[in-house]
Amino acid sequence: MDNLLPNLLSFPPHPPPPNPISDYAYDQGIREQIDYVRKLADSKLLQQTSGGENVLDVINPALNTVPYTFILLANISALKKGTKGVDMEKIWGKMTTFLGTFDPRQIRYLGDQLSDILEAVASIAVTNRQPWVALAPIREALLRLDPTGTILTTSHLALVRLALDSHSYNPVVPVIEKLILYFPGTTNQPRPKYICDMSLNPMQYITPASGLTQKLKYQDVLEYFLYSGMVFIGLRNWEGALQCLENAVTYPAKEGSVSKIMAEAYKKWVLVGLLQEGKLLNLPRSTSSNAAKQYHTLAKPYETFAQIFESGTASRLKAEADQGLTVWQNDCNTGLVLHVLAAYQKFQIRNLANIYSKISIPEIVGQTMSAETGNKLPSPQAGEKLVQEMINQGELHATMSTSPGQPSVVTFAVSGPVLTEVEMQTELGAATERIHALTKEIKQTDRMLTHDKDYIKFIQKQRKNARQGSTGDQGISGPDMDWGGDVEDEDIMGGLY
Repeated sequence: MDNLLPNLLSFPPHPPPPNPISDYAYDQGIREQIDYVRKLADSKLLQQTSGGENVLDVINPALNTVPYTFILLANISALKKGTKGVDMEKIWGKMTTFLGTFDPRQIRYLGDQLSDILEAVASIAVTNRQPWVALAPIREALLRLDPTGTILTTSHLALVRLALDSHSYNPVVPVIEKLILYFPGTTNQPRPKYICDMSLNPMQYITPASGLTQKLKYQDVLEYFLYSGMVFIGLRNWEGALQCLENAVTYPAKEGSVSKIMAEAYKKWVLVGLLQEGKLLNLPRSTSSNAAKQYHTLAKPYETFAQIFESGTASRLKAEADQGLTVWQNDCNTGLVLHVLAAYQKFQIRNLANIYSKISIPEIVGQTMSAETGNKLPSPQAGEKLVQEMINQGELHATMSTSPGQPSVVTFAVSGPVLTEVEMQTELGAATERIHALTKEIKQTDRMLTHDKDYIKFIQKQRKNARQGSTGDQGISGPDMDWGGDVEDEDIMGGLY
């Protein structure tokens, strides 16, 4: 191995030259190095140094990503074959370290190899019945590859599936909270001259051709949005869940058709809307009139349940939940329905702030009902416990005071939670960064759509429909959206799994 190391470590030059090498020189140098390493047999890559060291302990993956990648893959291959001397724990540690330290510039040339390593990490974790241990490494790899997180890849879908399988949700939040703006293989995009150009938009180097992702089907996109919503549901993050599910509900489909996945997302969207807003939400205006009609038909039990939540009694809501038990169970939504029942009284308590500035606990118990039982709370102590939990969890902006021999009194905050000056500055700074990032992506999206033939045809069709007065009921939905970009629309009516 010692005689190979000089060539393996020859690129990129280290320490870096005073004047950074051009994109042209970088592209030429890394391609030559990849050609050299690719021709080496695994037996040579697995050789130890003269000092008996594993070469993976010698090479820094952050500096020399190319040779490290191929040597790591040779070790993974040897592990699968059961080659003696290849230690599982050692290789696992090398894989997870690599995914968090590889050079984002070099890895653009190693799409197929990175995908193989990601698959190996997921496979080993699942085989050992510990799918959760693969979440952080895959997350870190995705964020290193594309810090903006704006392009969806097949690895995103694998990540959320692992999160759901393992019931481990927090590790994937940094990925699923990113706004997806692009899908791989977008048409009519100029091919970059050098993929090492660090100013490129991620959709210019994360492509099926680069191997960093596969081409996504219509079903893949919907599953990602649905599964991401389910992850947020697992975290009780109703706002995040609502946004992800809405992405699935409003995803453009031919002739406004609704697939099983979209219907599943809508049912959950209705329930999460109750938990977030306390009412049956109107479908977004971008929903086609045809899709809206199908949603209303397919999810009628859910919409009825939501309407009772909004304007019915606690006992009636509980009866409706009991009557629809088979429906909720078949749709795997029983847990969400139970959360809705628990939320009913909480919304009643919060609504008291519109009437009172102060109110005693016995009065709260007397004026609100539990949909979990269909009755009032059994005692003032139970009411005090519920209100204190709501205050502690940030669900109720209020304070509770007690006096000896007197019932506890709740004082509602007039303008919600009070932030300190430091907290306010932090929130303003974060909001400003989000606005700047979105503005940049919006400009890029506008440029992309301006030259997309499919989108232009879609716009022309919409203008024609508008002139003919066939835009549908704008009170509940928008015009038909049958433009789906370059995502394959096979099996639109296919099953969820």
